[in-house]
Amino acid sequence: MKTKTLKLSIHGLMFLTLLLCGGLWTYAQTPGWSYTGSLNTPRYKHTATLLPNGQVLVAGGINNFTPNGSGTNTAELYDPSTGTWSITGSLNMSRYDHTATLLPNGLVLVAGGVSRDPNTPNTTELFDPTTGTWRLTGTLHEPRLLHTATLLRNGKVLIAGGGKYIDQGSGSFSISRLTTTELYDPATGLWSVADELHTQRIFHTATLLPNGKVLVAGGCLEDWCLDDDPLDSGELYDPNTGAWSVTGRLNTPRVRHTATLLPDGRVLVAGGDFGNSASYELYNPERYNPATGSWSVTGPLTRRDSHTATFLADGKVLVAGGYDDPYHIASAAELYDPAAGGWSITSSLNTPRYNHTATLLPNGKVLVVGGYGGTYPPTILRSAELYDSGSSSASNPIDDTQFFVRQQYRDFLNREADPDGLNFWSGEIFACGLDQQCIEAKRINDSGAFFLSIEFQETGYLLYRLNKVAYGNLPSAPVPLTYSDFGSDAPRIGQDVVVNQAGWRTVLESNKQTFANEFVQRPRFTSAYPPSMSAADFVDALNANAGSVLSQTERDHLVSDLSSGAMTRAQVLRAVAEDPDLVAAEFNRAFVLMQYFGYLRRNPNDAPDGNFNGYNFWLDKLNQFNGDFVGAEMVRAFLISDEYRHRFGP
Repeated sequence: MKTKTLKLSIHGLMFLTLLLCGGLWTYAQTPGWSYTGSLNTPRYKHTATLLPNGQVLVAGGINNFTPNGSGTNTAELYDPSTGTWSITGSLNMSRYDHTATLLPNGLVLVAGGVSRDPNTPNTTELFDPTTGTWRLTGTLHEPRLLHTATLLRNGKVLIAGGGKYIDQGSGSFSISRLTTTELYDPATGLWSVADELHTQRIFHTATLLPNGKVLVAGGCLEDWCLDDDPLDSGELYDPNTGAWSVTGRLNTPRVRHTATLLPDGRVLVAGGDFGNSASYELYNPERYNPATGSWSVTGPLTRRDSHTATFLADGKVLVAGGYDDPYHIASAAELYDPAAGGWSITSSLNTPRYNHTATLLPNGKVLVVGGYGGTYPPTILRSAELYDSGSSSASNPIDDTQFFVRQQYRDFLNREADPDGLNFWSGEIFACGLDQQCIEAKRINDSGAFFLSIEFQETGYLLYRLNKVAYGNLPSAPVPLTYSDFGSDAPRIGQDVVVNQAGWRTVLESNKQTFANEFVQRPRFTSAYPPSMSAADFVDALNANAGSVLSQTERDHLVSDLSSGAMTRAQVLRAVAEDPDLVAAEFNRAFVLMQYFGYLRRNPNDAPDGNFNGYNFWLDKLNQFNGDFVGAEMVRAFLISDEYRHRFGP
């Protein structure tokens, strides 16, 4: 274990992070698009959101042409395992040109948009995947459409810019562009006014940078960006100060473009147009460097706007569809390679489309949904397609976020995940989006949190301490119990215990009492502590095994209570095992042992180790870092080890 982990740590963790967190083991295969199940309702200008359970929520959009541009309130769920769509609960209000954001708690926040021209709602809604229902949440301070929504590192959602309809009378209306921004707090369900942009803008992009700031780029000033007024300006929002600052200007002004965060922290802006319906779409992508605040032109792309851009698990960016000239809808797709700084042609969509959505699925494929297009005359589309890059077919289940979280419950708490816990821990990881560095950090923190949790400390770690107090360490070993002992007894103490559910403390205490009473009746225990042993000898033997953690006063009280019958042997055993000094003294030793029990499902000295060298290595390193498992890279090393990953797949 030690040798393998050190080798992985030295020789390519940057590559492994992208490969493993992306969930893919690559092999050669021809890239291509294939149709999957069709929507129940055709739509464009909708949203698509990957849920923690791996399904995709599509909500709202335009589903028919009416004089007043009516949107739809319908929503559907795509199941990648079956390739089919199912109808779910409807929005409280029809809307298009809105935003949808997955929150850390697993809910989806939908904000703003257009309900029916010229109605721009200021309402926002939350979708609950566990119930398939929507409910209204806080009201925006200003109605808006064509804005951006960005999930910040602190869990809040930043909405920036956009526009709102202004009734000019006599049946005419225009769009007022906005500089205003707002913050949504999931804890309160309320919106608060934030610092204003320096420039009003619609049809812009917003990207969360690795440093936690938000980059807004491009857009336009005019209603529908038709009068040659695109913007080349960029701005940065700093959540720490709550203020916007001006950053470097794009080399080419643009609207209806895409922005994609690259693995090196730079941002790729691709396509777009000049803003005039008679102008050609743009072919000159650019990259933003946060370190310098400047933009540089990169390899040329086929002209297009109103397309999609998706960061793939292999590190490339897939651009698909859109307009490739003012009067032609594109089916072409291209791949951007950040390492080479250039584009290559890949397989084309089966159906040309624009104003569609594209979502990276856990299996590495890209789901493209709806839009406007098809053969002439174009129409609103029901069709959906899957792109397989040719290197995304062999996934390891442990790289799927929900599978990973469920496995932590099984390995450390010996139970299936409860819905609230599953949504919380999955949401922590999903909040990273495609930021691979963030994903790795959250997986490490989430997994380590299961050992630190009250539930494990009061069940699995208690079992460790009971064995330590009763028997000391095993012969010629630095640990007090085997994996077999732990695997059979831990579920008994934790049976039906779900922390924070009603009555969990009562259930836990009952389990502890029952187990301790049975434990002291086992032949191994009665052989080590025959009934004829005096109370003083009994307490002293337990205290010696525990490393003499009891003070003289504590020792004397236990001897007195056992002698008088005020306490039973089981109660005295628990009292020593639950002594705070013992809890602190054995904490790191137990933490390391549980890496082997939980992740590898074996003893530290079982094959392929054959000794306790690996255990001692990680204990020394954890002690060196004062118990900081992140700094010691302990949890990370076990999670990326071949031995752990091969439990679940290739």
